[in-house]
Amino acid sequence: MRVMLAIGLLGGGGSERKLLRFVERARHRVELAGFLCNPGGVWDEAVSDCLARCYIGGGSRAHKVLGFDKAVLRERPTLIHAWHTQALVYPVLAWPLHRRPMIVNVFGDLTRSSDDARRALEPSARLLRFASATVVNSDHLTESLQRAGVTVPRPTLIPNGIELPTLPLHPIEAAAGAGPSPLKLCGVGTLKALKNWQQALRIAAALRATGRDVRLTVYGEGPDGPSLRAQAAALGFDPQATFPGFFTDVAQRLVDHDLLLHPSRSEGQPNAVLEGLAAGLPAVTADLGAYLPMQPNGAFLRTHAADDDAGALAALSPWLDDVKARRAAGAAGRSFVADRYGVDLMVDRFLALYRNLAP
Repeated sequence: MRVMLAIGLLGGGGSERKLLRFVERARHRVELAGFLCNPGGVWDEAVSDCLARCYIGGGSRAHKVLGFDKAVLRERPTLIHAWHTQALVYPVLAWPLHRRPMIVNVFGDLTRSSDDARRALEPSARLLRFASATVVNSDHLTESLQRAGVTVPRPTLIPNGIELPTLPLHPIEAAAGAGPSPLKLCGVGTLKALKNWQQALRIAAALRATGRDVRLTVYGEGPDGPSLRAQAAALGFDPQATFPGFFTDVAQRLVDHDLLLHPSRSEGQPNAVLEGLAAGLPAVTADLGAYLPMQPNGAFLRTHAADDDAGALAALSPWLDDVKARRAAGAAGRSFVADRYGVDLMVDRFLALYRNLAP
């Protein structure tokens, strides 16, 4: 079976990391080709390394549609998998020529409920009706779409899949007499307003004001990168160390931290939180329905109202100074993710969907 992956997002967020995990595992079991709609730097290389062939679509939408159609004519895939609604537009517009079954993934940014978010959803709603199957990563995402008036045709639930880090879970202890280690907070995600990294900066600054040696590192890139680095500098943090950019090995880098912050205002099922838990980090997040399956306010994940700094600090408090409690919580979270969110299980579910839709 040949599958054409239409790829639209290249911001280094959770959907791209999920894509790479999927491709690395699935390419040995199904023949994959790719069409990359928005070429950009490291992702060109990463996707090209994973796919046997990678077609880069540049220029106007019409030019990309023509490039997509040529790729389909050359590869003759059995079906087409748009990794995001942004990428679905190209197979939809070219459908009269290729007429293949089409799968599309929808992601957590679509869980917003404001009027602006509903307007942003309208193009997705129009495209989704052409899909042969719609992949959602959580029931919360499906319910959020329905509340926003978006019909999800033929939904298939496929939770995200996480690979456990292979590095030791905890940094080497400080040498005797070296003084207390800094408290290392971290986050992962695209640097954009929806992810609310400004709150993570405020939390780190508030903890530093109590006399703690606090470091904050947020892995990712995005349109708000310059303004966030400027805000970090204004609060006395090293801007480049606080926002160092995107790294393909981010899941391994997380093990060198103590706690994960994820103040995002919208999520379906965040890879970032699953990755932090897999790395043995307790997590503190905004209170979203996305976390209900992860047992919020229990052993390893605690929530607070969105934009509530005092609530976030209260949620962090049990783990700030008690290393033993922090590590016990991290071990519980890692075990939870290993049991329920393995990458192989995710791949198996996608491939089963391919087989069900293949003509």
